[in-house]
Amino acid sequence: MEQRRDNQVESGAPPRLPRRTTDPRDRAAILVEPDPVGIGHSLTLAGVPETASILRRRLASLASLPPRSTELLQCLASELFNNAITHSLSGAEGGEVVVTLHRLRGRVQVRVTDQGPRTEGAASPHVRPLAPDRVGGRGLRLVALQSDRWGTLHEDGRTTVWFELDRPGAPTARHPSAPGAAEARGTIRGAGTSEATRTAGPVGAAPPGPASPASDSGGGR
Repeated sequence: MEQRRDNQVESGAPPRLPRRTTDPRDRAAILVEPDPVGIGHSLTLAGVPETASILRRRLASLASLPPRSTELLQCLASELFNNAITHSLSGAEGGEVVVTLHRLRGRVQVRVTDQGPRTEGAASPHVRPLAPDRVGGRGLRLVALQSDRWGTLHEDGRTTVWFELDRPGAPTARHPSAPGAAEARGTIRGAGTSEATRTAGPVGAAPPGPASPASDSGGGR
């Protein structure tokens, strides 16, 4: 993979430009409560680091948030994008990442979908224990600590990590996954034919489920 990126730099070929995503699975919001919502703004980006700056600019123009909230949204989305190209098939040659933004009632949701794990049986994305001597591994922890709610979804071999930021001063309904709320098991609904059941835990907790081991082995991000 490093050789591929080196060749790309040497050739001077620019990364593929983002394109509008049309798959309804990617354009649907992930909802933990009933909320009438239309399709979101969705982009398909080349799985290379150079497209992260394009992603940040697009998100800033779509989010309709105050400057500080916009910066936080850009930061968290960049972390998930970098995780996707580092840990999944999206970072292989020709790989892509789908990023979707929804302006929901009182909040903004961002979902980042990769093309699935590189190795069969790899763990679901989860927050790894802190290790001062380890390089990396803090991206998902940052999302868990800084977002108002977050989670994972597995569908058709792909992995989606999503998060939400509440709009400052906007009244929001009590979400099952909101910080301080009691843990509640519910169905997180997206488009398509599949549904993923998750326990919506407090911020900072690893997203539980059958594919989320407690150990610190492959898949932590």
